[in-house]
Amino acid sequence: MISKKDILFIKEQIEFHKEPVLSIYADVNPARPENARNAWKIRIKNSLKEHNIPDSISKKVIEILELERPAARTIALFAANDFIERYDLQIELPVVDVANGRVDLYWGKPYVAPLVFAIDEYERTGILYLKKKDWNFYEMFLGELSEIKETFKDISSSQWDELSSLSADLYTNFLKSRVPTHPDKFPRRVDSIINRLYKQIALLLEKIISEREIKRLILLGPDEQTKFFSKFLSKSTRNLILSFAGDLAVQDPSPAIILEKVSPILENLEKQYEKNLVESIPEKSFVSGTDSTLDALQSGRVHLLVVPWSLNTDVWVCGDGFVGSSEQKTKEVCGSDNVRKEKLRNMIIDLSVHYGARLEFVRGEAEQKLLTEYGSLVGLLRW
Repeated sequence: MISKKDILFIKEQIEFHKEPVLSIYADVNPARPENARNAWKIRIKNSLKEHNIPDSISKKVIEILELERPAARTIALFAANDFIERYDLQIELPVVDVANGRVDLYWGKPYVAPLVFAIDEYERTGILYLKKKDWNFYEMFLGELSEIKETFKDISSSQWDELSSLSADLYTNFLKSRVPTHPDKFPRRVDSIINRLYKQIALLLEKIISEREIKRLILLGPDEQTKFFSKFLSKSTRNLILSFAGDLAVQDPSPAIILEKVSPILENLEKQYEKNLVESIPEKSFVSGTDSTLDALQSGRVHLLVVPWSLNTDVWVCGDGFVGSSEQKTKEVCGSDNVRKEKLRNMIIDLSVHYGARLEFVRGEAEQKLLTEYGSLVGLLRW
């Protein structure tokens, strides 16, 4: 998992490193036929030759590519004379053209925008697994899962044993018949113990959630128990809960098993959010199409920019930074013939940041609707 130290290095060192810097993005997903037998390595090596990257840099890249790493979906690699960093990601990145095995390579200014956008926009998800014996808490970020083992370090083995021994009574006498709406209805013998343990566990959990800046929560385990425990959480923490996802078939699952359980939940929620966002556009004040949206964006009128995941539009850029959708219009606005052609996907993140607009990329059904009905970009307007 990308650590906070990695994030600081990307944002403070790589992004502002003196030119030239080599930036490479490539699809390395082993599930795709075009990546069989590490074919992505050959494509990166060929791309280095095609772009005439200096031998000293190419050699370092080739060496680091040979290091064995866990299977990933995307690789992001940055290199200069004095450093080289490789990030193996379990997600796909927006505005990176790696379709059909293509290598996205840049030599010059560091191109970290897609990676920084993912770091800033992907929300950290906490996953609490209520096992029969003890409980585990995991953090999911950028498609990777890591157990936060210190979450319940203050809960002793005897306390977990005590909780486990009470579980049978909980299910037999109470939880199987209904999900309590308030924890005060337990007999006194069980009530004081359960309240004490669950309150302590809830406080420890909320401490980690706050420290890690976790924004979403999934609870795994028997539905009766997870829903009952949730009553001991503060209202603000309960509001983070996305799903009571049910129990697992095994008590000591591998990270892969947990990911298999929760990934579809998160993907479906994201798809539904994107679908709802695009369907709600007619209800709001908006502009659509590349030309009108870019004009409104650069006038400071756009507060939310909705962008197709696969953005393949060309734009023209003036020396002063103005971006237009046509060469002629851009020359007229600039008052000069000195304009350059760029891929909008390489600029859209920086443009949105510069003009204070939030950015939402959509794909799948939402992307198709955006392209079909609105002609690419949509800007929701401040006024």
